[in-house]
Amino acid sequence: MSVAAGIINVLDAKLGQLAPCKLIALELTVGKLSGIEEQSLRFALETLLVGQGHSDVHLRFRQSPAVFKCTACDWQGQLETFTLLCPDCNSSELDIINGQDVILERIEVE
Repeated sequence: MSVAAGIINVLDAKLGQLAPCKLIALELTVGKLSGIEEQSLRFALETLLVGQGHSDVHLRFRQSPAVFKCTACDWQGQLETFTLLCPDCNSSELDIINGQDVILERIEVE
């Protein structure tokens, strides 16, 4: 629920900068490694939005892939298996460079 509450806080700040309007849709990107389940986030957001007077808001979700970078050989990409070993040099020195975030990409109003 805290992730949803954080999204609502960002949303409120953005909506506060606009003339009064009706919220139509939100577009979010959820990283594959974020630990956030889309259905749980959807339920929490819908509950909080209705509680703030925003009904019938369309929620669109997109998943961003987990992308890694090897610090040993500079390989960068997605892993085919979840072994956490570089497919080029077999090093375990991998940094996560994408896939951990939840991002509010777009707010649609009328």
